[in-house]
Amino acid sequence: MPGPRQWMRVRVGVRMASALSAVVVVAVALVVAGAALVFLLGQSLHGSAVANADRRENLLLYRVENSPEDQPNKKAFEAVDSLTSDDDLAQILINYPDDGKPAVIEGRTPAVSGDAPLARVRVDGAGPIGTSDVTITRADGSTVDAVLSVGRGTVDGLPVTVLFAQPLTAVTEATDTVLFYLMFGVPILILVVGAATYFFSGRALRPVEAIRRRVAAMNEKDLDQRVPVPAAHDEIRRLADTMNGMIGRLQDAQGVQRRFVADASHELRSPLATIAAGLELLHRDSGDPATVSALRSETERVNRLVEGLLLLARADERGLQPRREEIDLDEIAEAEQGRPTEHGPRVVVRAEPVRVIGDRGQLVRVLRNLVDNARRHARSGVLVTVARDGGEAVLEVADDGPGVPAADRARVFERFVRLDDARARSDGGSGLGLAIVSEVVAAHGGTVELDEAPGGGALFRVRVPAAAVADVTVADGFEAVSPEAVSPEAGGEPAAAVRSAPRHRARARTRSGAARSEPATATRSAPAAPSPAPRATAVP
Repeated sequence: MPGPRQWMRVRVGVRMASALSAVVVVAVALVVAGAALVFLLGQSLHGSAVANADRRENLLLYRVENSPEDQPNKKAFEAVDSLTSDDDLAQILINYPDDGKPAVIEGRTPAVSGDAPLARVRVDGAGPIGTSDVTITRADGSTVDAVLSVGRGTVDGLPVTVLFAQPLTAVTEATDTVLFYLMFGVPILILVVGAATYFFSGRALRPVEAIRRRVAAMNEKDLDQRVPVPAAHDEIRRLADTMNGMIGRLQDAQGVQRRFVADASHELRSPLATIAAGLELLHRDSGDPATVSALRSETERVNRLVEGLLLLARADERGLQPRREEIDLDEIAEAEQGRPTEHGPRVVVRAEPVRVIGDRGQLVRVLRNLVDNARRHARSGVLVTVARDGGEAVLEVADDGPGVPAADRARVFERFVRLDDARARSDGGSGLGLAIVSEVVAAHGGTVELDEAPGGGALFRVRVPAAAVADVTVADGFEAVSPEAVSPEAGGEPAAAVRSAPRHRARARTRSGAARSEPATATRSAPAAPSPAPRATAVP
């Protein structure tokens, strides 16, 4: 079971744990110090009251014993009258030799009663002297805690007792005042200490947070970066140096791995080309064309794997650098529906004119990889959609297969990742197709995501920046092909309809003012027409 400190670190973090620890330590220290202060202050003031009571009592006794008056009672009265004020608590008692009579109060201050002594003390000269804490009853009936000092002497041979009480009101008020300020001041001071500790610990941890943010923002392509190193030669600087050393070692290991992949892929291209050429010759002369055909298929598969490794190795080493040219994304989609395949479900294309800026070959590879992946998992068909969404061109490839679980949708774009369903298929991919899609789309400033298709399969959605559109024109004598003319549901022949109908695609005029049109008769003076409706084509 974790201790209190470990539990605090886990629950609230280093910064808050430091502030709470400082608050606890300061609170304990202030409480102990405050209690000690109140106690010592009370003791000090009480001692001052005792000393003052002794001093006043000694003065009264000395005055009684040395008074110039000739009678003991007059001496007592004169001493009290000359050395005390009306608020003092003092009495002088004289014990006369008459048997059975109590001591007589011969001198007292107006604040005390003359009916009884301030305290029960012996007045025969044999009782103890000194001070003690008592409760005094005033003449007005009120009570007060006081320090009583008792002195004994003789006046004209008669025992005399001097009682002087020093009230402890000032002591009580002083300690109460200090306690009051401590009760309000200590919590405020604790809060100030906690806030200051939280603030300054945050400033002290800023280099750690900077290191964390840099490392969190880094990926496998950013290993040439380093975390910031603070100027102070402390533990955080050593942490930063250690992190930079680790990143450097990872960069070296990654470089070795990338060079190995690139070199191995490059060296494999020549043997594969030789094998492919040899298989082509064997296919013509061999008596077993089925075996040669199978070998050619595997050779082509290995060749695609090598090409993919080379592309990813270039992306890792210096990043993909696509060409910057205007490309009709809908043309690429329509070309994909005419790509010959030996088997697989049909592909339906629904595209509207969308132009992007990028590398045609790389974008063709993106669409081809997505369609091949969809064909491997689809049951009856693959739908390719091209549309424009604001300033982005959206390319979607959906299938009606089993789909991809939500937990694996981010993992499928990693290299050599194939789900168990794909591994079980004889025509499963190499695990690089979607990784290549992710790299190429990122190089074009776009994003790719995997979602669930409306029919329950997988839906890959690619978004790339679209070229700016100023206006759309259609050449004279051409009409846009309606979706009904090519839709398989309309009962027609989609492929034939597309090939036989004279087509002209509306071309988007970019901000640069350049316009393109396929027929030579298209001119800028052609009457304007609205953007053609999306076309749907299908290949069985």
